[in-house]
Amino acid sequence: MVKKAKLILFTVLVLSSSQVLLAQITISTTTVTSMNLTEEESVMGMIYSRASPSLATEVSGRVIEVLADIGDEVNKGQVLAKIDPEKYRLQLAQSKAEMARLSALLINQELDLKRAEELFKDSLVSAEMIDRSRAEYSVLKEQINAAEAQLNNSNRLIEETEIKAPIKSKVSAKNIDVGDFVQTGIIVFEVVDTDNLRVALSFPEYLNLKLKKGLDVYLTTPTSIDQLIETTIKDIKPDVNSNSRSITAIVDFENPGSWVPGASTQATITLSTIKNALVLPQLSIVRRSIGNVVFLVNENRVVQRSVSTGLQKNGLVQIISGLKKGDIVALDGAGFLTNGSEISINND
Repeated sequence: MVKKAKLILFTVLVLSSSQVLLAQITISTTTVTSMNLTEEESVMGMIYSRASPSLATEVSGRVIEVLADIGDEVNKGQVLAKIDPEKYRLQLAQSKAEMARLSALLINQELDLKRAEELFKDSLVSAEMIDRSRAEYSVLKEQINAAEAQLNNSNRLIEETEIKAPIKSKVSAKNIDVGDFVQTGIIVFEVVDTDNLRVALSFPEYLNLKLKKGLDVYLTTPTSIDQLIETTIKDIKPDVNSNSRSITAIVDFENPGSWVPGASTQATITLSTIKNALVLPQLSIVRRSIGNVVFLVNENRVVQRSVSTGLQKNGLVQIISGLKKGDIVALDGAGFLTNGSEISINND
């Protein structure tokens, strides 16, 4: 009888110990730390040139020489093509001759006017004659001014028989060949500035209050995967795109060497930086009916604590309120806990 009683007591003790062991939940822990946390937004954009002028002829004529082709790098003022200048040289010669003729007439008229004025002082000519001489002199002066303008225009026409690059650039299109007859206003070349580039980035309209000039921007492109461009927002368009409901930010940068207009780019913008933000791993935060909670470790038990969260980045979550730096909370296994749960810790 005594042996039976001892056996029953031993069985009860073993079962009780097993229930205690089963009630414990094994977890790992983590500590609330602080770090500078940046709020970022990433979008795709397209690279394009800040300047891509189309070059049109300003005079008509036969193309006698083409000095540039597609893909050529050209400097500002470099001649790309020439139009036959012969007829414009003839016009220039005519303008010079007319200028010389009128200049000679003006000199003679000036002398006649001076003689007439001397004679008028001695009452040897009438006032009517003096007025006529002065009028003829004024007419000749106006004719000289017109002839000078025509001479300048003739010089300009000769200069414009040479089609020149307006900026340092690369030729992206060539629409003429030697022998072509071109009319005024025909597009003959298109050039692209590949040194000074621009990206237009579209952001959701709810970011309107956060976007501003001067924010840091980091750019990458598939055409040059090893290069990272650091720049800033130059301008923000003042209106919202009615089709996409987006806000457009303009970013300018200098080509580091191998970036290509028309290529895509991945842009990351730093909207704000929170210094000494409290952070925890995402895994330690559990969603409950009352909101986000964590489980503070108190010896071999946990205490449920409600927290307010903010930014999320790289698996970390900002803790706005509810914890302080150095607090130890449950990590692995946190989802199985309730307030007051008994735990065992294994951080191996």
